[in-house]
Amino acid sequence: MELGPLEIALIVVAIVLIFGVGKLGQIGGALGKSIHDFRKEKDRTDDLPQASTAGSNAQMAVIQPEARTATWKSCSNCGFQMSENAKFCMSCGTKI
Repeated sequence: MELGPLEIALIVVAIVLIFGVGKLGQIGGALGKSIHDFRKEKDRTDDLPQASTAGSNAQMAVIQPEARTATWKSCSNCGFQMSENAKFCMSCGTKI
């Protein structure tokens, strides 16, 4: 889908009619702030691998009571320890 100059002009006219000329600066500022906040949150999510290892420890803590009755096996893809009767790895999702 290609937007030509006529389509872009019609979109701009529609936006001006809906919001008014006075509000365009506020809308642009709000859009810029939203993009800035989105990028800032995206940078914060780059720390997730550290958080996911903590999540893996929490998963192990949940599985611990089962450990007394079940034997353990390792995932062939990531090495995550899981019970013998597991069908999927809880860490990477690989089918066992």
